[in-house]
Parts: sequence; C-alpha cells; structure tokens
Amino acid sequence: MFIISEYVACVFAVWMGMTLLFMACVVFLAIEEGCTVVARKLPDFTSSDIPLIGRWAAAESRKA
Repeated sequence: MFIISEYVACVFAVWMGMTLLFMACVVFLAIEEGCTVVARKLPDFTSSDIPLIGRWAAAESRKA
C-alpha cells in the first residue's frame, strides 16, 4: 500500500509542476502580447495631435 500512495504522490507532484509551468508560459505569453499591443499604440498616445471629436463652431462674443 505504501508503494501505491508514494506513486500517487509522485504523479500528483509531477502534475502540479506541469500545471505551474504551463501557467507560467501562459502568463508570459499574455504579458508579451500586451507589451506588443502597447508598443504599437504608444505613438498614438504620445503624438502631439489631439483628435477632436465632432466639429468646433466659432463662439460669438457675449457683448453682442
């Protein structure tokens, strides 16, 4: 019985190690993809041109 429980413990340890390694790879790929998206959008965020939504109409003075 001891050999079976030791085998189960080893299989569980290997399974947990594989799961943690897989999750580390997934997190790394998600961070890498996020950095790629930010790097592509960064010039849009830092450009001096401010996108205006809609049209601007000239305001009349209050004296009129």
